[in-house]
Amino acid sequence: MTLRYKFALPINLMLLLVLGTSLAWEWRRQEATGMALLRARLNEEARFVQAAYHSFGMSPRFVDFLQAFCHASDISASPEHQVALVDGTGVVAGAAEHARRPMDPVRLAALGEGVWTRQEGGESFLVGVLGKGAERVVVAESTRAVAERVRANLKIQAVWFIGAGVLLFGAINFVMGRAVLRPIRRIARAVRDLERGQLGVEVATPNGDELGSLARQFNAMSRALADQAEDERREMETARQVQSELLPPERVRLGMLELAGRCLQAGPVGGDVYDVRLLPGGRIGLLVADLSGHNIAAALHTAMVRAIVWREAEQATSPAEVLSRLNDQLCRNLPDGHFATVFFGWFEPENERLRFANAGHPPALLRDASGGISELGTTMPLLGVIADLPGAEVAVEFGPDNRLLVFSDGLTEAANPQGILWGAEGLSASLEADNEPDALVTAVLERAAEFRGGGAPQDDVTIVLAAYEPVLSASPIGKHVSANTRGQLANS
Repeated sequence: MTLRYKFALPINLMLLLVLGTSLAWEWRRQEATGMALLRARLNEEARFVQAAYHSFGMSPRFVDFLQAFCHASDISASPEHQVALVDGTGVVAGAAEHARRPMDPVRLAALGEGVWTRQEGGESFLVGVLGKGAERVVVAESTRAVAERVRANLKIQAVWFIGAGVLLFGAINFVMGRAVLRPIRRIARAVRDLERGQLGVEVATPNGDELGSLARQFNAMSRALADQAEDERREMETARQVQSELLPPERVRLGMLELAGRCLQAGPVGGDVYDVRLLPGGRIGLLVADLSGHNIAAALHTAMVRAIVWREAEQATSPAEVLSRLNDQLCRNLPDGHFATVFFGWFEPENERLRFANAGHPPALLRDASGGISELGTTMPLLGVIADLPGAEVAVEFGPDNRLLVFSDGLTEAANPQGILWGAEGLSASLEADNEPDALVTAVLERAAEFRGGGAPQDDVTIVLAAYEPVLSASPIGKHVSANTRGQLANS
């Protein structure tokens, strides 16, 4: 229900009730005044008739007086006027020949001295009786004339009342609309715009009343929200740039190993990260991690995981040892309820071997030289939950024509509009193709996006493909390698 119906309509109804009550009261007042005047006139006429009788006695002059006084001979004067003098034997004299409904004076005289109201034939009469004893004067007249005058006067006053009411209604509705409803509607529109994301929207505040104060407070709140959103946007953009700079190039060549990767965050920042780096002894380390959350805290945690892994990998003797130390750090630094799944391993080109540890991460896919596909499943629980976690790793052959596909669960758990998950079946088929790593990664992401119906991913998506390529590619891969990686290659 709108404010017009809540406030303006009740006010209008109350005004209408006041006008109706005023008209009814005026009607009763005029009717009472007319009846009082008629009652006084009947009493006065009765006294005149009584005085004439005392002066003339029962004589022709008294009868003439009675006829003239009553105006019974003139129908237009008072056709309902009836006058009579009665005694104990009956009517002594009377004048009522032209009355439409002559009444019995003897029966009226029996009412006693005073003024009485009688109903005869559905019509109201006022009857005045004067005198005590046998002789009484009876004067009667219909109240129709009084009622007609009241109705005539009431019609005129009703026109004035209605005119005044219309002006009053218009003035109240105009003031209500200008001073109350219009400012409230402006504030309501601004609130709806704010709900739709139009931060900073303001309301005009021409009034200095409470609604104007409310509008000014709303404007201050809207500006504060806009400033806060802008600050958060800038912070988020800075975090996004920092996180993106932590990722390696989308295509990297390290010795005999060619890697292609993508990290698509569900928001400006996210909890997925992957990285590749040269390690002492000619090893090539590969890290893919997925931390819970999609906010700035998750982005900071990915930077922490990246720094710890590469620091520990410098001196650790196995990937499992690296993840075990990482787990101890996460248990101390991650908030309660947060965790991480990590795939970490390093390639040993001299031995053509991959050593890896998988802490709760989706199984990676390995294609061997014969084209067979195998899964590299978990070797450890997820990290950041239980301290002092023993490490476990697996070593597999990784030589010419071998390929390794590591991904986060945001890829396989992509859902279509019907809620069906994509799964990992299509990944194995993609790995069987001999496309360039970068082209293969792009094709997988395109098929995943097509499966989602073109919508944005609901979770962070990370995919990395590592291929053993003894012969360097003819394409100028060097331009895709970061300065840090080119320096490590030069040192190696």
